[in-house]
Amino acid sequence: MYKTAVVWEGVIYKEIVLNNLLYVDGDVFLDREYLPDKTVIVARRGTHLHGICGVEGELDLGWVRLIGSGHSCPGLPKYRGSNFEGTLWLKDGSSVILVVSEELWEERWEEVKRFLFSVGLAYYEDSALYCQSASVLLGGDPEFEVCADGIILPAYFFPIFEGLSSPIGTDGNSTIAELRPAPTSSPEQYVKNFMSLAEKVGEEGILLSVKGDAYPLGGHIHVGSYDEYVVEVLRDKVEEFIFVLDDFVGRVLLPTSGTARGEYARLGAYELKPYGWEYRTPPSSFYADLKMVRVTYKLVKGLVEALLREGKLSYRTLDDGRAREEEYYRFLTKEETTYFLAFPQRWARGEISPFVPVKNLAATVGR
Repeated sequence: MYKTAVVWEGVIYKEIVLNNLLYVDGDVFLDREYLPDKTVIVARRGTHLHGICGVEGELDLGWVRLIGSGHSCPGLPKYRGSNFEGTLWLKDGSSVILVVSEELWEERWEEVKRFLFSVGLAYYEDSALYCQSASVLLGGDPEFEVCADGIILPAYFFPIFEGLSSPIGTDGNSTIAELRPAPTSSPEQYVKNFMSLAEKVGEEGILLSVKGDAYPLGGHIHVGSYDEYVVEVLRDKVEEFIFVLDDFVGRVLLPTSGTARGEYARLGAYELKPYGWEYRTPPSSFYADLKMVRVTYKLVKGLVEALLREGKLSYRTLDDGRAREEEYYRFLTKEETTYFLAFPQRWARGEISPFVPVKNLAATVGR
């Protein structure tokens, strides 16, 4: 099935927002069912627009030729002239479509822009325009069980875990360790930031377990921005972003949750933050594989930025709601996609040690 998430409506062209923009050439058969209200059509010289109500035979306007459907043609656009040379209106009840010649569109853009504003087909939208160049910040506060001498112990037993605000600390439940890498726009740098903290823990002879059978562990993903307009969109449309992340990320990783996670193991889990939001659905399991951390964050970054820049994202899903494999290719390489999607199977088969891989310490402890 197809799914679509919408963050903002419209199409950005240069510095303005249009409801819909369509470029046509050659023979074009118009059907109102597929043309939203206030669509702008840019027609190359020589274009033939078929199915035009109110036109008998053909009407040659020089820059475009209209092929008529007579006067009895419900559901088809009806031709109306225009007082702006190089344009014409197609109307159907209260819906309108503007057709503009390509020469006019490209050579006299400032005039066209003023006309679009005067007839209500264009507008400025600060958030949408700012989002065109948006680059989000990635962060996280993954949770871990603390293992020393082969035993799971409360994090507060160890001085290195300093509390709720330090980079190496605990969550609200002080039995669980939590690492808080510095935010960055780069998935690769995020992994480096995370490992700089994990290595310090490893130097204390402590293993960080992601198994989650003793305590509920979440691999929470933070998404934000320094740009207030981008933050506004992230927060206002958070459910659209989470809807997409669930289908591409959450549904894949949830089966690797530990038995202690209970009600925390659910789709659609998020928390608003001043910088944006925190996606709380994923477990911590993928932190046992640093390549998975990088690929997961690359995927999240690609999905969020695509939604911000394009305003909407449509994709196909499997029967269980997961995005189809080929949909990942827009954001990951084929090799990365295969690696990401195979993680739950590798985890279930016991092929992955359930510890953050720090200086081979995990190899000394059995699963």
